[in-house]
Amino acid sequence: MERVDSYRMIQCVLSNPNGTLESGVTFRWTCDGDERIVGLVFDLLLDRYFLHKKTSLHTEAQEIARSTGCRPEEVVRAFACLSGIRLESNHIVERFMVIEGADISQQGEIGVTVRFGGWLTHQLHQICQREPMFSY
Repeated sequence: MERVDSYRMIQCVLSNPNGTLESGVTFRWTCDGDERIVGLVFDLLLDRYFLHKKTSLHTEAQEIARSTGCRPEEVVRAFACLSGIRLESNHIVERFMVIEGADISQQGEIGVTVRFGGWLTHQLHQICQREPMFSY
């Protein structure tokens, strides 16, 4: 499978509330969300994954809101939507992403720690293995 195929599979999951990928993996959104905002939030999480190579990331909802032009509550809703996407293959069910924790600082900033699920981690790992992100 080529790098672009992995991107297409991820895009398919993010742009359809229910479906089946060519590989036979079925997916279902269990929480409604604005696809545009979900996509923007996920793009920022991807950027951080490629920068840090970590599947567990901590971020601030207000920071993402400023970067995307969304309201913080829309960002939190997008996190809930992403963590509500369920994937199933060969009777194994997993989440696209899991919210590991959330906190509110004394300044009122909402911090969220997310961990990518196994399927998503595998796809991202495949993308990184196929070709370097940057060549000098």
